[in-house]
Amino acid sequence: MANSPDFLEEESNLKTTETRSWADRNGFPGWIMGIGWAFGAFVAFQIFAGVFLLILLLILGRATLDDFSPEALFENLDLLFVSNSFGQIIFLGLLTFVVVLLSTSKQGRATFLRLGPPQHIPKNLIFAFLIVLAAQPLIMVLSWLNMQFPFSESYLEFELAQMKLIEDYLRSDHVVLFTLFHVAMVPAFCEEVLFRGYVLRNFEKSMLPWTAIILSGLVFGIFHVRLTQLIPLAILGMLLAWITWKTGSIWPAIAAHFSNNAAAVLFSTYFPEIAFDEAMQGSLPPWYFTVWSIFLTGILLYFIYQTNSQTNRSDAYV
Repeated sequence: MANSPDFLEEESNLKTTETRSWADRNGFPGWIMGIGWAFGAFVAFQIFAGVFLLILLLILGRATLDDFSPEALFENLDLLFVSNSFGQIIFLGLLTFVVVLLSTSKQGRATFLRLGPPQHIPKNLIFAFLIVLAAQPLIMVLSWLNMQFPFSESYLEFELAQMKLIEDYLRSDHVVLFTLFHVAMVPAFCEEVLFRGYVLRNFEKSMLPWTAIILSGLVFGIFHVRLTQLIPLAILGMLLAWITWKTGSIWPAIAAHFSNNAAAVLFSTYFPEIAFDEAMQGSLPPWYFTVWSIFLTGILLYFIYQTNSQTNRSDAYV
């Protein structure tokens, strides 16, 4: 006996419901899922990194419970880098691969996170790598603008103290490859998986692409908890989000993120007198540097736009 139209419609609806994600079935909008996991990953990562660092300090005898002080957590930057990397790998990276199953199926996880390579691999990777380097004078201008906002003296002293610790470490005889791994490679991959993979894609489910790009960049800036650098970090996050959206892959953004962090480490390591010159910190670069920065950044963005103008950025994921 032939199936009735009502039965066929019910069966079709059932299949559609089964293929929908957990978030869709339970009425959770994408922006809630994106912000929720960004906040959850941040809190879990911070707690884990702090506890893991304390354990390392106690095991290696660099601190004891009897005379322990919070300053010890920041005076051992080599161990701080290790604990931060473990926290990022576990919560920002690996657990994001698990949490993404709430927003899509296991089969669609790689597509959802845009883990596939861009269609024009060499061009996109090179352009993205160069964009962040070309944008450095512009980022310095944005940093200067951010510093014009009023901040309390206690907060400024707190940030300066943290920067002094990093300066002392980079001026010391540190292993450059060790520092590059923990400061550049791990954050580049793990933060891109979280922000340009999970957060951006979830935002796109709830809003227009440009709105998703802007808001995901703001979340990225807030995530770093550096109020004096919120504007440049947010703009950088928007730039990486646009590159990811346009190329359909997070790998160009990973390349750009790595180049940004690696350039800072290498420049501070081999040219500390310039990098940590107090007269230059918080000052504006020459105006012609800024003009060239805007021009070159714009040209490289145009190249990415042209290279990927015919790319199929399919938003289909299951």
